[in-house]
Amino acid sequence: MEQFGMQTVASSCGEPRQSPSFRDAMATLGAAVSVITTDGPAGRHGMTATAVCSLSDSPASMLVCINRSSRMHDVLTQNGAFAVNVLAAGQEDLSRLFADPALPMARRFDQAGDLVRTALDLPGLGVAQLTIACTVSMMIEASTHSIVMGEVREILKGTGEGGLIYFDRRYHPVG
Repeated sequence: MEQFGMQTVASSCGEPRQSPSFRDAMATLGAAVSVITTDGPAGRHGMTATAVCSLSDSPASMLVCINRSSRMHDVLTQNGAFAVNVLAAGQEDLSRLFADPALPMARRFDQAGDLVRTALDLPGLGVAQLTIACTVSMMIEASTHSIVMGEVREILKGTGEGGLIYFDRRYHPVG
């Protein structure tokens, strides 16, 4: 399937298996905390994520893993672009805001503080450390998630300083 110039590849990972010991092990893998945002034909959406990393510097690319059963997956697939908002030290409340499934999406953005618009017309969080705007180049379905690859189109410096990681099921400031 090709949409917005992106390619979707299905995997043959078989039936998903849940393992509490795997989840416990992954809790010891510290990760930067980001809020992924998108806007476009399918609407505006945002969610907290830790499964985010750089993919390549030539061309500059990011990788985000998104659960295929989440609303974000469908919205992002249709919009074809996303922004990685790298949270700064002390922004645990912002992370929780975008992780709360009970909060309507409009309220999440209303409570997020100053929003900036990227060159791709994506909502960025002005208080984040960085906002990295990407166009989706490929999606790979793997078990319960899709690995979303995006080419970086713009990087905006926000007002946040230091970093925020999630480790051992708790937030930790760095820097």
